[in-house]
Amino acid sequence: MDFKPSNYLIDNFISADLSSLTENNTILFDKERHWVGAFILNSTLKYKYEEKQRIYLMNILRRIESIFYQYNAGSALLDDFLNHDKESISKYFSAVVCIETSISHLYQAYMLGSKMAGGGTKLFEKNDGSSIERLNKLYNVAKHYDSSISSGSLEELNTVPIWITNQGIKSNQTFLNFDELHAMMREVEYIADEIIKEN
Repeated sequence: MDFKPSNYLIDNFISADLSSLTENNTILFDKERHWVGAFILNSTLKYKYEEKQRIYLMNILRRIESIFYQYNAGSALLDDFLNHDKESISKYFSAVVCIETSISHLYQAYMLGSKMAGGGTKLFEKNDGSSIERLNKLYNVAKHYDSSISSGSLEELNTVPIWITNQGIKSNQTFLNFDELHAMMREVEYIADEIIKEN
C-alpha cells in the first residue's frame, strides 16, 4: 500500500505551504543572456574603464546573468515537481535553492549598484514595506538561517528559510509576490542592457 503523507506532515516536516502549492507562477525568461561576455569584449577592445568602475560593473553583470540562469532553472524544476504529482521532494528543494540563489544575486546586484553610485544612496527606508525592503528580508533570512536555527524559537522556524507558494516567495518574516519579483528582475535586465549598450 502506498504511503500518502498528510498535509500536516508535508507542511510541518518538509516545507510550509507545500500542501497548497498547486501552480507554477514563475515565468521562464525568454533567452539566456551573455552580458558578462559582451562586457569583457567591450571593456578590453572598445572602452577603457576606471578600474574600480570596471570591477563594479563586472560584478553587477555577473550577478544579473546568474539571476536569470538560476530563476529559469528553478522554474523548470518546479514545473517538473508539480507535473509529477509532487513525487520528488528533491526536485522541490532544488527549485527552492535556485530561486533562493536568484533572489540573493538580485539583492546583491542592487547593493553593488548602490555602492557604485555612492555611499549615500539608500535602497529603501527601514519598515517602508517596499518590494526592495522585502527582497532584503528574504536575502537576510536565507543568508543568516544558521543563526536563526541556533538562537531562535524553533516554533517560528520552517524547515527551509524561504519557500515557494502559488502567489510568490515567502518566509516567516515577509512575502514577495511574483509580479513584484519579476518587475525587479526586468529592472536589472534593463540596467544590464544599458551597460552593454553604452559601450
